[in-house]
Amino acid sequence: MAAKKIEDGIRSYLDSLSVSEKSVVDREAVKSLRVAIRAEADPIKKLRLLAALEEEQAGKMPDVGGDKAVFVAEAKAWAEAESIPVSAFQALKVPDDVLKEAGFTISDSPTRSRRSSGPAGTRAPRIPLEDVEAAAKKLSSGWKLGDLAAALNRDPTTVRNYVNKLISDSVITVVGDDPKHDGRGRAAKLYAAS
Repeated sequence: MAAKKIEDGIRSYLDSLSVSEKSVVDREAVKSLRVAIRAEADPIKKLRLLAALEEEQAGKMPDVGGDKAVFVAEAKAWAEAESIPVSAFQALKVPDDVLKEAGFTISDSPTRSRRSSGPAGTRAPRIPLEDVEAAAKKLSSGWKLGDLAAALNRDPTTVRNYVNKLISDSVITVVGDDPKHDGRGRAAKLYAAS
C-alpha cells in the first residue's frame, strides 16, 4: 500500500475515534421521507415510509471497519518509521486491544509503563550509559532508534539523548537512512555499534 494511503488510513481511523460512538443522522434522507409520507395515499406504503423515517431519525453508526483494518495492518511499521511511540497512540485514546492487534507491545499499566513505582508524574529512573551501550551492542547492525527504545522500555525521544551521547563517544555510528522508507517525513536513521 502506498505511503500516502497508509497515512490517510491511519488518520481516518484516528479521526473516527472521536465520532464512532455517535450515530449519524442523514438530514436529507429524513426530509425526503417526510415529503414522501405527506404525498403517500396508500396506508401500507405510508407505514413502511414511517418505519423508514423512524430508523433514519435514530441515525446510523459510522462503519469504521475499513479504517480499523488499515490501522491494524499498517500502524506499527508506520510508527516505527516515524519514531512514534505507542504512548502517543494511547494519548489519542486508541484502545489497547486495537494496539495489541496492530502488533504494539502494551504493558499492563499503560499510563505508568515507563515510570517508577512512585506516584504518577514521576520520572523513570535513569539508565546507566553502560547499560544502554550493552543493549545497543546486542542489536544487529542497522537498528533504528525505536528498536533500542523497545529493548530499554523507554520512549524513543528519551533514548535519542543516550544515542547522541554514544555517537559523540564513538560507541555508536550512524549507518545511514532507512532504505525501506517511502512515506512522508524523514527516513529513520539506522545505527550500529562501533
